Amino acid sequence: MKLYRHVAIALFVLLVLTFGTRGAQFAPAPAGSQSKPAAQPATSQSTQSQSAPRPAAQPAQAVPPGTPGPASELLKLMAVDKPDFGIKVVQTFDASGKPAYETKGGDLLFITNASVSYYSTADKPMIIVINAKTRKIIALAEVDMPSTPHGITLSPDAKYIYLPSGPSTAGGGRGRGEGFFGSAGAPPTAVVDARTLKLAALINTGGSTHHTQVFANKYIMFDSFQGPLPIFLLDPATNKVVRGIPAGDFNGRPYIAFPSPDGKFIYVTVRPGINRDASGREMDGWLSKINAETMQAVANFPVGPGPVWTAITQDGKIGYVTLGPTNKLVKLDLDTGKILGIAPTGRGPYGIRLSPDEKIAYVANKGEGGNGQKGATFAAIDTGTMAIIREQLSCPAGLCQADHIILSPDGKELWISNNLGSISVFDRETLKMLATLQTPKLGDPHGGTFVQVAPDNRSAAVVSDIGGPHGGVNPYTAFAKAAAPAGGSSSALTVVAKAFRFVPATLDVTAGQKITFEFDNQDDVDHNIVSQDAALFHEVVLGGSQKRTVEWTAPSKAGTFKLVCTYHRGMEMTLNVK
Repeated sequence: MKLYRHVAIALFVLLVLTFGTRGAQFAPAPAGSQSKPAAQPATSQSTQSQSAPRPAAQPAQAVPPGTPGPASELLKLMAVDKPDFGIKVVQTFDASGKPAYETKGGDLLFITNASVSYYSTADKPMIIVINAKTRKIIALAEVDMPSTPHGITLSPDAKYIYLPSGPSTAGGGRGRGEGFFGSAGAPPTAVVDARTLKLAALINTGGSTHHTQVFANKYIMFDSFQGPLPIFLLDPATNKVVRGIPAGDFNGRPYIAFPSPDGKFIYVTVRPGINRDASGREMDGWLSKINAETMQAVANFPVGPGPVWTAITQDGKIGYVTLGPTNKLVKLDLDTGKILGIAPTGRGPYGIRLSPDEKIAYVANKGEGGNGQKGATFAAIDTGTMAIIREQLSCPAGLCQADHIILSPDGKELWISNNLGSISVFDRETLKMLATLQTPKLGDPHGGTFVQVAPDNRSAAVVSDIGGPHGGVNPYTAFAKAAAPAGGSSSALTVVAKAFRFVPATLDVTAGQKITFEFDNQDDVDHNIVSQDAALFHEVVLGGSQKRTVEWTAPSKAGTFKLVCTYHRGMEMTLNVK
């Protein structure tokens, strides 16, 4: 009890310090020297809030350790910097028994949760196991926990399922009705045996855990509301905390965390402690860049009001952040914090997933950020032009609420969890809906995890969840290898028009080179290909599902040129003449 008294005193003192200094715009010191200039977004973008901590420019080579936040410093001074912060297993159960479902070698599973919030008629949260190849539900189990979980993942070896607690349902009320995370109490996080689907353990985190995902193919990462550690890593072998970030270190309200693909950094969307200023304007939030080893802030990048989700390119250089209140997607340089572009989205954007070539961002429009939680679409956004390619319903008739988007391990499908009782599967390239799976009792799904069963059917592994690919199965790497040139120039080039895009989007040719273009329109609608300089490239019209062969000679001088379809905005191809 003495430890908890110290923690309580520390948190109380921290709150006093935080609120007492907010008027003076207190912010954690940036990594390195404070004399370094803060990186600022382009002035043409949204006006930056005075409440957001200022970002610091970072060295390009070494991984900066970051600067300890005020909570970490205070807890060290009070000698209560215990690594577990009271997060521990409080109850275990016998989870042995007959498997709840059968598998065979090579099976691909999609495991999701179904909560009791929104319009669900379920009495308890559920776990749903889907055969991803047949798109059929093969197992269903209730979980005896007094809350409505808002996420799911598995241990990297796929032996245990982790269900974040979500808001408490004790006594009913808003926590059940809307998935509201302001409800009182701190329900436990559940650990479930992935084969028997029986409850194995309950973990007390001191708060309401929200999302969870695999980290570095070794740990489980949680984000949490109200608890002592809003972001922490858990070792699934022991169910003990490895490391985390105390609540006060953010000088704001952390929301969701995502690791860089190399595992060196964790990016956390953070909102200010007060949502609106005196004039009623929504105050800007920021993206906090955290050293994943030291769990200390390296930099803070202002992005705009109500930041939600972050998607990171495989090289770790670019991030995409959704802004719920303003219906925007921000493209961000993760080294400097410079805003590179802003795209419109649908209503209240939430989850994001990038295409394997990273040229399209798929955004779930949930209705987040004061949009009534009533979004029923997802948008495909060109990450080069930052323009919407297409926006469409995420379920039949729009009776749903798009939430999380998970990319299948082969990169060919988008699995979208719709909060109002369904999972929709889309062909990633054509955006054609392939299937909609209704959850029993209108259970409320949030995200999901792909599990690959080994060929000998003796083991399994997580290969994809809301954070991206895992377990050595990476469609981004596979795409990069497939797209790499084999060497040597060719006079025959194939250009495919599909899903309102030209593939490839960039072509390199030699000055004066004679080219035979094989144009293949795989869309049902007409496209044209034209250059702003008519002398460079004469217009080619492609009827729906039509092919054409065109002879062309590259200019004699080097340069970069654009070929576009004037019928469909944002459909373009770049020609680099070298």
